[in-house]
Amino acid sequence: MKAVGPSAGRIKKEVLRVLDDELCNYATKLVNFIQTKEFAPVTQRKPYYHMGATITDAILQAGLNYHNVVYPRVLKILTEYPDYKTTCDFLILMQVFPLTEIVNFKNLKKLQRIRDLSWFLYNNGVENEDQLAKWLDTERNIGLLRKVNGIGSKTIDYLKMLSGNQAIAIDRHLFAFLEMAGIFHCSYNEASLIYAKAAELLNISQYELDKKVCLYMVKIKKF
Repeated sequence: MKAVGPSAGRIKKEVLRVLDDELCNYATKLVNFIQTKEFAPVTQRKPYYHMGATITDAILQAGLNYHNVVYPRVLKILTEYPDYKTTCDFLILMQVFPLTEIVNFKNLKKLQRIRDLSWFLYNNGVENEDQLAKWLDTERNIGLLRKVNGIGSKTIDYLKMLSGNQAIAIDRHLFAFLEMAGIFHCSYNEASLIYAKAAELLNISQYELDKKVCLYMVKIKKF
């Protein structure tokens, strides 16, 4: 008589359960570590409600100093072009003034990514942050967004944050903080799940946890 082993479906469910338990254990370990530290207070982030600022922030943040390079350029767009709020408005603005002048930035690769993302969102009917938040709730849309040159997991999560959704954009600071907590060799998705669960256990928003950790890591690097 042929032996009947466990089905592939049962094996998959058991593997997923073990992985979920492991991630929950890591999240608890992270929470315990967090509770031994002191963090600066953080207020909940609100959308800019200016797609030019949102797109520019999302593209420039990768690899650049936020306070010295990125935010001053976002603020420039918000203050000098306050009426160009929608994605379509921003595309029109780029026809009126050179993007180098609008953003006060000369890196051609970053500027092209700003154009590419603007046209992509426009062609997908995304005109404001509320629409962007809803659009990013669909996995199919995220799959399409990944095909845009220069858009990866971190930028997608960052766009979620900028549009008001719950997300954590994992960067080198957050990976380093996990290592300080004794959690090593995580993939981006694993780190994201651990931080999301930790935020849930701490009863704070994912953005708040993201910001607290980033500010903490920047602070200790100064000493």
